[in-house]
Amino acid sequence: MPAKKFKILSIDGGGIRGVYPARFLSELEADLGGHLADHFDLICGTSTGGILALALALKIPAKEAQYLYVEHSKQIFSKPLLLQGRLGIRRSKYDNSNLENLIKEKFSEVYNGHQPRINDLKTRVCITGYDLINAKPKVFKTPHKDSYHIDKHIPAYQVAMATAAAPTYFKPYSSHYEQLDSKETREFLMRVDGGVFANNPALIGLTEAHCALGIKYEDIELYSIGTGQSTYNETRSKILYGAFNKAFGKIYWMSKIRILDLMMQAQSQHVHDLCTIYSGGTGSVKNKVFNYYRIQEELPTSFRIAMDSNNKRKLQKLMSMASNKYQVNGQSIVSSIKNCSRWNNYPSAN
Repeated sequence: MPAKKFKILSIDGGGIRGVYPARFLSELEADLGGHLADHFDLICGTSTGGILALALALKIPAKEAQYLYVEHSKQIFSKPLLLQGRLGIRRSKYDNSNLENLIKEKFSEVYNGHQPRINDLKTRVCITGYDLINAKPKVFKTPHKDSYHIDKHIPAYQVAMATAAAPTYFKPYSSHYEQLDSKETREFLMRVDGGVFANNPALIGLTEAHCALGIKYEDIELYSIGTGQSTYNETRSKILYGAFNKAFGKIYWMSKIRILDLMMQAQSQHVHDLCTIYSGGTGSVKNKVFNYYRIQEELPTSFRIAMDSNNKRKLQKLMSMASNKYQVNGQSIVSSIKNCSRWNNYPSAN
């Protein structure tokens, strides 16, 4: 009889680079059979990973999520407002209405034309966001504990928009919704991308499983997928000839590297390092605690793809990288998942 494991899927943020985990997961889903929500006990996501996590928890095939990114990238990141003559430095780069309409349409397709709530998801989720009004991180959760009764009322598309509201790219997301029971209207105001504190939500998933649900570490399997990692460096000649000090002004950080992207990438790598240590130590001191798998792509210096790129050639190349990574790692992950039964069924899956 296969061992019973609590399986966590964690998906990083990264804007349009979400095509990478979407392609990897579409191939994994094909090999496993059925929906990924039937194979994972908890799915965590940030930003583009949050959108993917919600889609998978609604049993939308990963392949359809991949299609949404590729075919609608120009619609999601349409002409910047700056080029429309309406933007100065005081506004976000893009209008978020196109993305909102796409998500609402896709989510309602699998729910008989209605907008599903967090309460309607088919497996547990943790989706990161940040509350600007109260100045604190927010993790949206399914009601997988009796005390988790607030988030279940929120439409899934609103949580998707909140977690994906990356500063400078989109304005903070605000809306409202009705309580499921009382029909009382609740405000949903000034939410931004969870990547400002947890671009890699793997530790959030691990904490939720162990501390909130009481799962022993040895009963946990953690699968974490990134969106591609770049190496930011300057040539030795610049440093030697004094250009180094001139390079790193406001324009450099805002346009050449994009400080938000760099900070999110650094946070993702730090979480990976911690998960590696927590799962079994490093170096000569190793003591396996739980199974941890990290899928990430080291992007070559010659390949730059911004979080808001709509270049289909680059998107196709990134997906090819994901396919190649799956060829190397896919079968070991499939075997690991198939050799372990789910912890238990989440109520919505019944």
